Amino acid sequence: MAQGKTILILGGGIGGIVAASQLRRALSREHRVVLVEQAATHLFQPSLLWLMLGLRAPQQISRPYTALARRGIELLRGRVEHIDPARRVVTVDGKELTADYLVIALGAELAPDAVPGLAQAGHNLYSLAGAEAIRDARLTLTHGRIALLVSAMPFKCPAAPYEAAMLLEWDYRRRGLRDRVQIDLYSPEPGPMSVAGPEASAQVRAMVEQKGIGYHPQEKVASVDPGARRIHFESGVSADFDLLVYVPPHRAPESVRAAGLCGDSGWVKVDRATLATPFPGVYAIGDVTPSASRCPRPAYWRTGKPRWSRTTSPPKSPAPAR
Repeated sequence: MAQGKTILILGGGIGGIVAASQLRRALSREHRVVLVEQAATHLFQPSLLWLMLGLRAPQQISRPYTALARRGIELLRGRVEHIDPARRVVTVDGKELTADYLVIALGAELAPDAVPGLAQAGHNLYSLAGAEAIRDARLTLTHGRIALLVSAMPFKCPAAPYEAAMLLEWDYRRRGLRDRVQIDLYSPEPGPMSVAGPEASAQVRAMVEQKGIGYHPQEKVASVDPGARRIHFESGVSADFDLLVYVPPHRAPESVRAAGLCGDSGWVKVDRATLATPFPGVYAIGDVTPSASRCPRPAYWRTGKPRWSRTTSPPKSPAPAR
């Protein structure tokens, strides 16, 4: 009888969970599917936009990883310290694990400290703590200027800052404060969601500007002055703000970079058809690959009208005005 294989999946984000679940369904039980994750609970990050508006609570958008055991997936909690892709050996909290197949799904590491003053001046749209801070700050800011800043390319889910800007605009409008607050969005991109093509980019830009949101493309941040509440761009332009919401710089996790897995792009190079890396038996999926800036298009990008569903609709809250 053939000996069972061990498939080791590093990272419990959406990619890691889906990969583990699909493999567990497809493989017989003599094969082990092991998911390595440091956190105790999975946070569904797309719902941070709802939490930002007070339409979700943290416990509504998180689930314990222990639930995966019911599917026959082994969970190993710990930090990935070292990856040897040639040997398919991973060190987790000082313990070496050997895999027959290795799937790297560690996502992108957020690096707000890469921009001087950024972390001290604003709130990280892509973290739970940041979304909670935005939720509270928007209630105390009743007049002034909100700046949404994309600090570097690439970044995961290119729709998110544009959705955030339009949701904040809706929130201030429904509270009767829209005429007191200016909202501006700054990005190094040539256009919003340029990865989706020029037609889609133009449509998203039109949606944003029709709502009175100032859009400033091709502006790359150099530094932020927390005391003066001012953003300085490489172009020489500067912008003041009363509330700063930012998308931080992204980079591959340190353990991935140290393993020699990253190509010239700074991300793990994979075969686009198979997601295989240059190392036999080693694969990479999700935001750790060069496709980090891609995500499904928003449901409302054609019409500007959000489409609520049982998984996305805010409980007992009105939909944005159509």
